[in-house]
Amino acid sequence: MLVMKFGGTSVGDGKSRRAAVNHILNASVPPIVVVSAMGRKGAPYATDTLKDLVSQEGGEVSLRDMDLIMSCGEIISAVVMAQAIRNKGRSAKALTGAQAGIATDGKYSNATVTGVDIRPIKKLLEDGIIPVITGFQGDFEGDFTTLGRGGSDTTAAVLAKALSADEVQIFTDVEGVLTTDPAMNNNAKILPFLTYEEVLEMAHLGAKVIHPKAVEILEEARIPIRIRSTTKESLGTLISSSFGGNNLRQKQVVSSVAAIPSRCLVEVKNPDVASVFQKVAKAGVSVDLINVSLESISFTIEATEKEKVAYVLPDALITSGFGKVSVIGAAMRGIPGVMARVVQALSQKGINIIRTADSHTSISCLVKEDELKKAVEALHDAFLLG
Repeated sequence: MLVMKFGGTSVGDGKSRRAAVNHILNASVPPIVVVSAMGRKGAPYATDTLKDLVSQEGGEVSLRDMDLIMSCGEIISAVVMAQAIRNKGRSAKALTGAQAGIATDGKYSNATVTGVDIRPIKKLLEDGIIPVITGFQGDFEGDFTTLGRGGSDTTAAVLAKALSADEVQIFTDVEGVLTTDPAMNNNAKILPFLTYEEVLEMAHLGAKVIHPKAVEILEEARIPIRIRSTTKESLGTLISSSFGGNNLRQKQVVSSVAAIPSRCLVEVKNPDVASVFQKVAKAGVSVDLINVSLESISFTIEATEKEKVAYVLPDALITSGFGKVSVIGAAMRGIPGVMARVVQALSQKGINIIRTADSHTSISCLVKEDELKKAVEALHDAFLLG
């Protein structure tokens, strides 16, 4: 069984939809199709556009009503895609999340899937009908509920797990997962294989691949994920628990370089450490690259959170203009000398490292934001990713 998820750019215009339909019709088995809303912000039926439409009326909009309008984009997309499939001579039926049996906990705008009744989908497949299901939404006692950021990926993942699918294919506007953001380095290459662990780390460190929640669901179910291009026939990137027997990947210590711009460095002198973190957490701010000493505590935050932190920590020194660059690779676990290579690569380019952090599968460095692109290029070259 196969689940195919098509993102906003994959269903945003007639040409993209025709390419998507070709993938669906050429699949080895009749797939379960999941679709996002059409296009990106600014497109008439994109989720953000619909959200702005109701916000323009002013006043407070209930989360229930906001979920109702935010579900419309996927419904439009599913109906249009089902019709496009039918026009090619195959039977297809558009389904909302509720009609597809997806139940949630009722937490509007960020609902969690509590169960999937697979009977409606299985019945369609048995009758030779391709289900085209709205991503991003589920049902709570008759109300639409949306699944939060990356919700369409989550829809594909929960359906795949419930149906014991053999693979989930995520179609985007790129040919697979790249070694880095091509806007940062035009020598970025497609990675044929990645592990779940690497993809999770990449997502948390700034690479836009697939939503972490979806990866966690599929890793638990041991269902492989394939990232593919809507407009190309290439097989893209396969994400699983191993490197698919690829010897080159097994020897490749670093698989990718990720970057996050717009970071601020927060420093507090003579702190009550527990109090500092409690105040920041209460403000809903996520911190990173933490350093604690007897005299001070420092950490980084997103630049957009600067005012919140300044309010709860009025004595803090908050400095803008930083970025975080990270190298990621499942094969670096237990390998000595990786940090030394990172430091050497950046030092040779005259890039000052302000702070570092590491895990079993990544090493991150805080650098000046105006040197972030140069840092990505230096690390990408140093680990021979081009």
